[in-house]
Amino acid sequence: MRVGRLRERLRAATSESHERLHRHPGLAAAASGAIDLSGYRALLMRLYGFHRPVDAGMGAHALLTDETPRSRLLESDLQALGVARDQQDVLPRCATLPLLTDDAQALGALYVVEGSALGGAAIARAVAPVLAPLEGDGCRFFSNDSGKRRGWPQLLVRLESLSGESQEQATIDAAVATFLAFEAWMKDWAPKTDARPFCV
Repeated sequence: MRVGRLRERLRAATSESHERLHRHPGLAAAASGAIDLSGYRALLMRLYGFHRPVDAGMGAHALLTDETPRSRLLESDLQALGVARDQQDVLPRCATLPLLTDDAQALGALYVVEGSALGGAAIARAVAPVLAPLEGDGCRFFSNDSGKRRGWPQLLVRLESLSGESQEQATIDAAVATFLAFEAWMKDWAPKTDARPFCV
């Protein structure tokens, strides 16, 4: 029951950010299938710049999900889209993420990461025709590793490890801060069509 209440508090605290991100031009274009390959690649590159440092910050906390970090799924997709690993390594990274000093805060960041994955299946279906030339590659991030990912149920189990109002509030505050950092990272950015060829 306590976890259910915490989930409601997390949902309420982050709902405005969540709704604004639904209207983000790049994410909305992907969700409607109104994006081309170049725009899709640009979107994944931008997402990678957020998820890689987030995953690094959460990696220091032992209680987190044992799922493949979402940045690794993006690495696989980007490689399928012709962005080599050395090119990925020099992509801009978000530098305004909240500091995750304890497990409760790390769970707040994980709430954002795994919560965003829940809507990925709809985006995966929408972009499937765009990715047809890749013959099934390039969509591990949005498809949640072809439906194999179980990060959200694992997060719910981890939330049960929290004890007391102070830890719950730390989780909520970290989730809000992570959402706001993501909004700031994506603000005023939208995919632009790129004439450069893909290496597929």
